[in-house]
Amino acid sequence: MRARRFKIPVLSRLTWAWLCFVAICGAGVVYSAFDGGRTRAAVAMAVEGIERLAPPPAEPIKIAAEEDRLDPATVALAPTLAANALDQPEMLDAVDALGDINDAYAVREDPAAEVIITVDGAPARAIGAERPKTVTPWTPIAAPDADLLKRTAYGSIPRIAADGRKPSKVYAQQFTPGEKHAVALIVGGLGINRALTERAIDELPPQVTLAFAPYAKDLVFWTKRARDAGHEILVEIPMENRIGDEETLGPAALLTTRTAEENARRLDWILSRFGGYFGVTNYLGAKFSGDRDAMEALLARIEAAGLAYIDDTGALEHARVVGEATTVNLLIDPGFGPDKGESKRDLQSLEKIAEAGGDALGKTYINDETLSGIVKWATTLNDRGFALAPASAVLALRAGDR
Repeated sequence: MRARRFKIPVLSRLTWAWLCFVAICGAGVVYSAFDGGRTRAAVAMAVEGIERLAPPPAEPIKIAAEEDRLDPATVALAPTLAANALDQPEMLDAVDALGDINDAYAVREDPAAEVIITVDGAPARAIGAERPKTVTPWTPIAAPDADLLKRTAYGSIPRIAADGRKPSKVYAQQFTPGEKHAVALIVGGLGINRALTERAIDELPPQVTLAFAPYAKDLVFWTKRARDAGHEILVEIPMENRIGDEETLGPAALLTTRTAEENARRLDWILSRFGGYFGVTNYLGAKFSGDRDAMEALLARIEAAGLAYIDDTGALEHARVVGEATTVNLLIDPGFGPDKGESKRDLQSLEKIAEAGGDALGKTYINDETLSGIVKWATTLNDRGFALAPASAVLALRAGDR
């Protein structure tokens, strides 16, 4: 008898599709059982630019009812300043204009960043996340206190509390002087560039004081992060310079061509941009600082608010100083020019000033070209026999408070 050959049954396309589906599902089940115990990893993907995520809205600070009663004249002035765009938080046009006069306020595109995709929520440190501090421990700066605030037409600004406490003390970083000479450094221009602001907060030791530009975005978010990292903070006041168009300083700049009342309103707007700062510092301002009447009016208002003032123009030598104020010994070259080594030489000069005078206070502006060098200098200062101190500590030492 002739044997029959086995023939593969003819299957329809639908049958084949179902068979393939069952096979794939089976393979998936087997793989899941085998891989179930493994930890999911983070996948980093480089993208062009940075996705700017708005921080969650901050909970408003409740201020005593008696502080809500504003001078009617002050309230009436609010629309006038609104016409000058002082009530707009973004101020992008003003920031762009500042780039024409000084690179410290120039708006630069943030470099390419990384987006982190974490599978199943694996506990992996994201690229760009907060880095561990190189100096520990540190004390976070206190959050804004409602008792140290008062209402204005533009928001809450600092004041001396009813119990006598001052912002200059409450929001200053702790420092205990010792035998080593104290050296302090202020890094300004923060907030304009997101990536550089993040690096400064995370990489610089907490004893380094950070100054924020009033026109920057998300200032409440960034200043809180700086305070939490232990950095005491300042707000920068744009002032009229001897060179350049006054419009490049933005609508909130203090000018000698404005009346004392007009400058006072602009100062209130600047002081309302964020909270938790111990003092203010000038941004440029050689011409304004040279006007004795204008400068003394400014210092009087700063003193009445319980704030410290740190100047880099030399104006304090000529104005009648009231309250807590001091002068920067040396402006550290931020490295915007071709000579990148000037910054390092200036930092060495700052150490020599401390050796000769007992303490030294320097000031510079954030720049990607020199930030790493400043971080290295600050973190090794103790090894060279100096004590890295916050700016408020040098101010207090000079006033004899410590």
